Amino acid sequence: MIKNPYVAAKFAALRRFMRSQKLDGLLVTDYLDQFYLGNFYFYKDEAIFLITPKTAYAWVRGLYQISFGHAAPYMHVIAEDGNRVEAALALIQKLGLKRVGFDASKEHYTSGTQFRKHGLVEVDSIITALRAAKDAQELKHLRAANRLAYLTYEYIKPRIKTGMTEGEVAAEMEYFMRKHGAKCTSFFTIVAFGESTADPHYETGTRKLQKEDAVLLDFGCVVNGYCSDMTRSWWHGKKAPAEYTKIWKIVDTARKQGIQAAKIGVPCKQVDGTCRRLIERAGYGEYFTHGTGHGVGIEIHENPYNNQTSSYVLKEGNIVTVEPGIYLPGKFGVRLEDTVAITKAGAKILTRK
Repeated sequence: MIKNPYVAAKFAALRRFMRSQKLDGLLVTDYLDQFYLGNFYFYKDEAIFLITPKTAYAWVRGLYQISFGHAAPYMHVIAEDGNRVEAALALIQKLGLKRVGFDASKEHYTSGTQFRKHGLVEVDSIITALRAAKDAQELKHLRAANRLAYLTYEYIKPRIKTGMTEGEVAAEMEYFMRKHGAKCTSFFTIVAFGESTADPHYETGTRKLQKEDAVLLDFGCVVNGYCSDMTRSWWHGKKAPAEYTKIWKIVDTARKQGIQAAKIGVPCKQVDGTCRRLIERAGYGEYFTHGTGHGVGIEIHENPYNNQTSSYVLKEGNIVTVEPGIYLPGKFGVRLEDTVAITKAGAKILTRK
């Protein structure tokens, strides 16, 4: 019996899916999907799960047997330092399971071929779908991660001084996050000065901050296995160019309107369109070069995506970013990003105190 109600709900959803697909087994090989089910971080190919209508099995490296057993007492944990795929297939045969599914979109070619050869069937990415809507426990972790990101911003902004390098600022931010409970960063911290702020995914370097300069910080951290993501832009100095002030205000308005548009039942492409149309009407459409946002959870980029190619309709529990931007090559750029939770009362900003 699974005592944690949130974990129990995840397995119940999986088993409903199995019944709908007439499956008597489901293999889970993706390490992030395994974290979702077992609250334990494996690296790739260190474990394989088999979910049946009444039991859950996990083949793991021997060094994890005790620790994972404590993390997931509701699973039958088997130490296996040999071929875990073959071990799982052998048990499937022994149990006489007739129709076992696997998520081919997350499978290696070799193991996927082996699964097909043994009669396993490809099924939809059910765990990907489940992970898109967060439960109350996941929301708590996401709130903590995003609050820490915001506190990091409040900490670092007054400490950024003329002459500091981008790398020095990034190091100070990452130290603060780790010191206050983060396991790691959500991604490589982006600190950009001057013309580098016009590169949407700039790699932090050694450029020094000038007396009058643009600043862009894009960063996040992982708390209890869940990510945060936020971006802030501002002018360092007292003589911000008129065009910088202009595009900052445009982007800020787009951010606010995008957040207001993000509600239950609203297509993701509509959230993107809200921000995009405002920037286009202001005459900067060609300088907004990416989607308006993405889902955040166990991964820093996951479903759903706020862009024009998405067919997803927002629902309660989705966690998404709203991050419009304007980037003027050779000059400067502005991006403002908040992570929000989709609730019955609208979008709730998580990147705050």
